[in-house]
Amino acid sequence: MRFLTLNTHSWCEIHQIAKIHTLAKFIIEQQVDVIALQEVNQLTSTPVVKEPLNYRGGAGIPVREDNYALLLVQALNEMGATYEWTLTETHIGWDRYDECVAILSRLPIRGIKPINMSPGYGYHQVQRRAAQAALIETETGTFWCATTHMSWWDFDGEPLFAQEYAHLSQELAECARTAPVLLGGDFNSAAHLSDEGYALVTSSGMIDTRSLAEHTDGENTVHREIAGWEGSTDAKRIDFVFADRLLTVNSHAVVFRDNSPEAISDHSGLLLEIDPSSWAPQSLLTPLTTQH
Repeated sequence: MRFLTLNTHSWCEIHQIAKIHTLAKFIIEQQVDVIALQEVNQLTSTPVVKEPLNYRGGAGIPVREDNYALLLVQALNEMGATYEWTLTETHIGWDRYDECVAILSRLPIRGIKPINMSPGYGYHQVQRRAAQAALIETETGTFWCATTHMSWWDFDGEPLFAQEYAHLSQELAECARTAPVLLGGDFNSAAHLSDEGYALVTSSGMIDTRSLAEHTDGENTVHREIAGWEGSTDAKRIDFVFADRLLTVNSHAVVFRDNSPEAISDHSGLLLEIDPSSWAPQSLLTPLTTQH
């Protein structure tokens, strides 16, 4: 099974429609089964779509005509590929977008679970973050695919990452009771920092799939200054795919590298090939408390 995660930076990119078609073509050529997306934006002012193509729900807001995930699903459909998808909203971004996270799958989606990681914040506050989980059926069983876009470790003096991950880990631990969990996303936390978000996630028992991969291609996912990382021009690994238990990861590759002509976002993506029949029976995830 092939799994892709990408922060799309949607509608903040030039030549956005062309980049959507580039991504769709890549998904088909690489035979990607499941895609976890972040910064899946739509303008709050564009017309609502009454019956979005292959949409399985999840959001508390309507899907609009310029929704990035909808346009991607439509492009895939035009190229002959059918993908189901789910969506959940995180917050109002840049004062004009519904910023969301989404999951696309050419495998059947058997359940969806929106996760509010920031119950203390309202939708118009950028501090509000959310995740989305979808129960995916493979030939050998089901697994939960989750996508998230975390806050920075220290957000204006608030420990938002730790608060968010406490809620997320509790919800994913519930998921793990019924099926394995694969979590992809933009974690806004550099892997080399030993006392911040990456360390917190791995301390809960989640496994960085790069450490399990038989073959790796590339490491860092951001190589320049981006929004939220002003003044930081060093290369860093802040996008990850974590698993709640051991499994066979055949390959782990950085794709659409942000410092190359193939870039379609200000983040690179990650493409994994995993063996869905190899999941260990026991989850290693121990949920954190909200007081952590």
